[in-house]
Amino acid sequence: MTRHFFINILKYVLAFGLLAIVIWRNWGDSRQVASKIVSGETPADASAEDMPTFTGQVIAYIPDQSITVQRPANGGRAAAPVELVINSKTQLSDNIKIGSAVAVWEAPPGVGYVWRKHIVEGEPIHTGFLLLAVLFYAAAALLTFVRWHLLVRAVGLPFRLSDALRLGLIGFFFNIFLPGSIGGDAIKAVFLAREHSRRTVAVATVIMDRAIALWALIWFVAVLGGVFWAGGLLQGEGGQECQFIVQMATGIVAVTFGLWLVLGLLPAHRAERFAGRLARVRHVGGSLAEFWRAVWMYRCRQRSVAAAMLISFVGFVGFILTFYCCVRTLFDPADPAQKIPGVTEHFLIVPIGLVIQAMPLFPGGAGIGQLGFGALYRWLGCGAAAGILGSVVQLVICWILALTGYLVYLRLKPAVPLPAGADAKLVPVEA
Repeated sequence: MTRHFFINILKYVLAFGLLAIVIWRNWGDSRQVASKIVSGETPADASAEDMPTFTGQVIAYIPDQSITVQRPANGGRAAAPVELVINSKTQLSDNIKIGSAVAVWEAPPGVGYVWRKHIVEGEPIHTGFLLLAVLFYAAAALLTFVRWHLLVRAVGLPFRLSDALRLGLIGFFFNIFLPGSIGGDAIKAVFLAREHSRRTVAVATVIMDRAIALWALIWFVAVLGGVFWAGGLLQGEGGQECQFIVQMATGIVAVTFGLWLVLGLLPAHRAERFAGRLARVRHVGGSLAEFWRAVWMYRCRQRSVAAAMLISFVGFVGFILTFYCCVRTLFDPADPAQKIPGVTEHFLIVPIGLVIQAMPLFPGGAGIGQLGFGALYRWLGCGAAAGILGSVVQLVICWILALTGYLVYLRLKPAVPLPAGADAKLVPVEA
């Protein structure tokens, strides 16, 4: 047993320990809980953010324990009565009694509530949304392989699309099952470097694939969020939070794009001189120099970078719709106890969740991903349980697809190795 082995075991313990803590802290009551009950009708001047979950007539009431409310008929059909738990945090009017009209605000349901509905009571999940989530994620993951293929070809390395699929699948497998999301990238870089003589360039393609994807993610939030904001879609509950996300993304885009433009004015000899200075930095100099050379190399291939970013935009739509479908898998829109952000809000918060999920030490984002999405849902005024469970469903889908991808990888054969130095004579796609 090596030290590295024990460190990895500790990382898995950390990830799944955090996952258990997140679920435990958000378990809540398995029944519906009232956060506020007011006698009488809803005030006419109540804002949209302060509207009750539902109104009705009290048909049973046990002080400090429970209340049962008969909701009004909907479309001519009588609604089922709702029994709610009353706890120490519930705000109550003084004149509540059987037969009185009340407005009810429900507390966001916890994980235990969804567990009771689908596991104990056996209510089926929405398999249609689950299948859509699998399809969206698979398509988005394949697009990341296409993006990497484009970036490798841009620097003149012989690289077939089937090679990108083969190495992309093994990288995806290790991304999901190794602590942190960098492990799979390292595997891809090593495998690609073994198959080409220009090993530094091969490794640089993997580095820039990740860097361009992150930059495209910020652009995606800034551009799409700006369109939503201009269209008046970032209003109401959670609107200010979404506007803050857009402002932050726009600021980062403005700064980084300015640096990108300035970088284009730098002569090649000065770029190499700067790389030499970075190489002299203790401990991390070599890595900094290689990253700088990779950035400079792709700055000279702007069309390929633009194409890679467009591919990333399409892929992000797939990843966002994946998470939304994962949440809808366990969500019942007819249940007033459940509340999730709309599709528009998901286009702004899921990218943040993806960044959190990619933090090191957590295999496949286990634990940290659920913590992040739960916090983002709570930030928008929704129940954290829905975000946590959606992230769990997504994690399971990733496990299944990663294992399937590994089996496919085992059946794919590598390209015939080229003679040493043969690929060095190829001319890059862009000058």
